[in-house]
Amino acid sequence: MSLRSREPVSRRGGPVRPALSRAAIVRASLAVAEREGLDAVSMRRVAEELDTGASALYVYVANREDLLAAMFDHVMAVVASAPLPGGDWRQRLAWLLLESITAASGHGGLARVALTTIPDGPNAIAITGRVRDLLAEGGIPEATIPAALDLLGLFVTAAALDRVPVTMATPDQHRQHLRWEIDVILTGLTAAGQPGA
Repeated sequence: MSLRSREPVSRRGGPVRPALSRAAIVRASLAVAEREGLDAVSMRRVAEELDTGASALYVYVANREDLLAAMFDHVMAVVASAPLPGGDWRQRLAWLLLESITAASGHGGLARVALTTIPDGPNAIAITGRVRDLLAEGGIPEATIPAALDLLGLFVTAAALDRVPVTMATPDQHRQHLRWEIDVILTGLTAAGQPGA
């Protein structure tokens, strides 16, 4: 009998599965959300997508809520790392908010995550810091900034979920309309002064 005949033979057959990682799980979850909607994203369904058991995911992801938060933070990475354009604070802030709407849109309704939790991943924190800095640069009182962050966050989420009425025919017109709404919000924040004043 030769040595070759003694080599172990895999009982699995088929292609070798890719190694699991948190990033791979997030990518697979986004693929499921894109095709089937956010409600379809479960540990079991994502495990099926990765051809593994649900228990294997818990090494990398604590639970479904942790997974959804990681998915949201992943799609916001492009905004967190993008250089701000030129212009005054309002122009830069409007650009940042519009880019956030674009990044959070779609993905099977992923922006719903921001309605039930405060996004606290590294990319969300970076974006919030940039928004805070631009509000401060614009002279928004420090005591008003937390409420301004809440208001702007809700606006971004609503727009990403298409809850802001679309009255314009083209994407460019829709973006211009969102920009106008942002300007209205910023004008109100600038004029309002401090809470309780």
